[in-house]
Amino acid sequence: MKRDQLKTLYLFAGGVLLVALAAVSVLVVHETRAHARTTAEALFHEDVRTALWRMETRVGSMVATTTMRGGDAVPASDYSNRWIAPKDNALNDEAAPTGSLRSEIVEAADDAFVMACGLAETGPLQEAVTTPDPALSGAAESRGWRRSQEEYLARQASTNVTHVVSANRDVEGAGSWTMGPLAPVWCGTDAARELYLARRVEAGGGVRHESYRIPWPELEALLLAEIADLFPDARLVPLTGPLATQVLDPARDVPTEDDAFRLAAIPVRLEASPGSKVRVAMTPFAILGAGWASLLAGLGMGWFALRSSVAYGDKHRRFTHAVTHELRTPLTTFRMYSEMLARGMVPEESRPEYLATLESESLRLSGLVENVLRYAQLEEGAGDVRRETLDGAELMRRIEPELSGICARAGAGFELELGVGSEAPCSTDPQAIAQILMNLVENACKYGFRGSEAAKVRVWAHGDRGHLLVDVIDEGPGVPGPMGARVFEPFERAGRDSSDRAPGVGLGLALSRDLARSLGGDLTLESGSRGATFRLRV
Repeated sequence: MKRDQLKTLYLFAGGVLLVALAAVSVLVVHETRAHARTTAEALFHEDVRTALWRMETRVGSMVATTTMRGGDAVPASDYSNRWIAPKDNALNDEAAPTGSLRSEIVEAADDAFVMACGLAETGPLQEAVTTPDPALSGAAESRGWRRSQEEYLARQASTNVTHVVSANRDVEGAGSWTMGPLAPVWCGTDAARELYLARRVEAGGGVRHESYRIPWPELEALLLAEIADLFPDARLVPLTGPLATQVLDPARDVPTEDDAFRLAAIPVRLEASPGSKVRVAMTPFAILGAGWASLLAGLGMGWFALRSSVAYGDKHRRFTHAVTHELRTPLTTFRMYSEMLARGMVPEESRPEYLATLESESLRLSGLVENVLRYAQLEEGAGDVRRETLDGAELMRRIEPELSGICARAGAGFELELGVGSEAPCSTDPQAIAQILMNLVENACKYGFRGSEAAKVRVWAHGDRGHLLVDVIDEGPGVPGPMGARVFEPFERAGRDSSDRAPGVGLGLALSRDLARSLGGDLTLESGSRGATFRLRV
């Protein structure tokens, strides 16, 4: 399979994995948030139920006071009115209301009496409370409405049964009497709003009515104080009209959403919002994050491995091509010249020339093999460094004969210049420095010519801030700009093809730079107006 096909297949598979993980991530996030919302609603409704029961208990103490006082005696008057102090439940007699307010109170008490008595005759009320209605299933149940509505029915049933059944008793000196439930009636508005709790009492064949006036602002403050820890910003909204006198009826419709927030003892609805949001569990997101990180890391490593494998294949292909081509010419020369010399086909006077050619080709093959072996050692980290301490000028004079010999064999001019600072001592491997400079000079001889003019190679050694710098300069066309970054890559020949005058393997500069870096220095290509300048820093 070709490398482009491999990359396409890998990218396609990676895209499929990313899309699949993205779909799973969206599903997990959606489910986690839905669970958080459901949990928040459940906790909110639990707090609401707790708050309502607290307020019912507080109001229940006031109701108990009226129940205990209601049957003490049957007064001569057919209507009595008392004032309840919310803080201590104290009862104080006061003048009865008159006019339309009195008529409204009496009517509400009579209606509640008739309704409650009818409920008492129907049998146990718990069946109406505990039997769930099918309409409360499904989404409403998941939101917590069902339990809140059922608890409202339970609180209302408890209130009605207490007010009717427990009041059927004989009081010494007063005869038998029946006392109805307390019916709420609102009077006034806002800060002046008052709540009347009225009931009908039948005793000794007669009927009378009782009412209890409660200042709503005071009662509201007490009730809100009971739930301040749950809902510090809650409000209590009085319910008027049909909602104010609504009592439990097993035959009535399914409880409404408002019932989950209203008190049973008095017509008031609780308005509250969740005090704090439920924190979304971070475990699913942490798992998703780990999954994404693992997938991306795996895809990244896979892509790196794929590119490395492709790059290695390309390098191997270029190496095979370059070495095969580089070996073909000298081997052909060896074979042809050795056959001619063996068969006596070469005149005596030409034999030295043939032998010199064979020697030159053998040196070329030796240099090629040496470069390949040394580069392989550096790639494996097995390079052998033998350091010596000597001054730069002495090092350059030691290498000069080999450099000038290369230029002489190539027919190129050679010049060595020792500049300022070249005498500074340095610790390095002379053989490695010699191999680097020989490769640079050989390249300069190959590519540093202009037209028919012979190449001219200049080697300039000088010091700079404690380092020995050696510049190898030629006067040829130089290295093309776009190829400057690739010239040090192995088997890269700066764009020259195999038909070039001096093809080479393309390993010399890569080997030279690796050698320089293994010694703690570097090899760079310097910009110049003419030719190419390679700088070795020791």
